[in-house]
Amino acid sequence: MSLLRRTPARLLGRRAVPWLLVLDLAREGHAHWQSQLTPRERTRLLELLRTSKGRPSALGPKEQAELKALGTKLDVKALGKRAAMTGVGVRAARKKQHRRY
Repeated sequence: MSLLRRTPARLLGRRAVPWLLVLDLAREGHAHWQSQLTPRERTRLLELLRTSKGRPSALGPKEQAELKALGTKLDVKALGKRAAMTGVGVRAARKKQHRRY
């Protein structure tokens, strides 16, 4: 039996995930996490997220304020910029490959 017959039709049209890009993004995220928060702050942030199960409204007012302060210190906007810069070279290389005639 061929591989195409065993693969569901809905998966055939999807592009392959560029795993090196995903790995690079994970590395950048980890580096950002490590550089922005102290070990104690990282532990506390994880505790708050586990307790709330991802819902800040499940926390008390004091814990919500602490979560907000830690989130602000984490600077998610800067992480987004770092992540965007990671993929820039990959997209440019792909465009150059497609322009060859």
